[in-house]
Amino acid sequence: MNAHSAHSPRDGQVVGTVPQVDLREVAGVMRSLSEEITHDDPQSPLQRLVSVAVERVPGTRWASVSLLRTGRFTTPAATDEAAARADTLQYEIGSGPCVDAALDDSVYVTGDVTSGGRWREWGERVASEVGVRSAFAQRLHLLDDSQIVASLNIYSDQPAAFDDHAVGMGLVLATHASLILSETIARDRADNLTRALESNREIGVAIGILMHQHRLTRDQAFDLLRVASQDSNRKLADVAADVADTGELSIRRRAGSS
Repeated sequence: MNAHSAHSPRDGQVVGTVPQVDLREVAGVMRSLSEEITHDDPQSPLQRLVSVAVERVPGTRWASVSLLRTGRFTTPAATDEAAARADTLQYEIGSGPCVDAALDDSVYVTGDVTSGGRWREWGERVASEVGVRSAFAQRLHLLDDSQIVASLNIYSDQPAAFDDHAVGMGLVLATHASLILSETIARDRADNLTRALESNREIGVAIGILMHQHRLTRDQAFDLLRVASQDSNRKLADVAADVADTGELSIRRRAGSS
């Protein structure tokens, strides 16, 4: 990351050092974030996070989180449609502070986005369509996950809205955001693995039932489940669950079949 200070931010400026902030304020913010962003909150942790960004980072009007997974950017959390649209414009153009922060592993602070410079097209469009006049974007460093890249995106309707203090608080918030996102990804993976194991167990039980009832081989029983799945336009795991529950498999003849 290039080392520049955050004084008088210019369009596309890279922040390489953490601006000076009051350590007592940082400690207080970290503590309050831990209390405010919990998994018991009716909002998702990421959704609460972007709300806290608006509340805690001076000058912020909107905020969002971007994810790059399998070559595609998405916005899983945003304070409102304005933030989501500011992100989407960057995805469509292929460049912008949040896209480049994620890809370059950097922190970007803009001045007035309408003044031209690195993101001229995005700046003109986001200002006219959404009202964004400045942006502050930074990559989130996730734990043990090289396949997903993320950024925290903070927007303002005022030009050059993010001074040293705002950047410092935003960097503190990003540390907490990285932990929250890493935990969310790990939990989703665990849930997906649990569902996959449950599906495999149901399929195994159904195959055993069919083998026993109809004197089939394992491959023949599995083929019957697959045919029933295609015939009914249902997931294989759902068909298997019915067989496991009822002990029966129904394959309907389609109209026009001989």
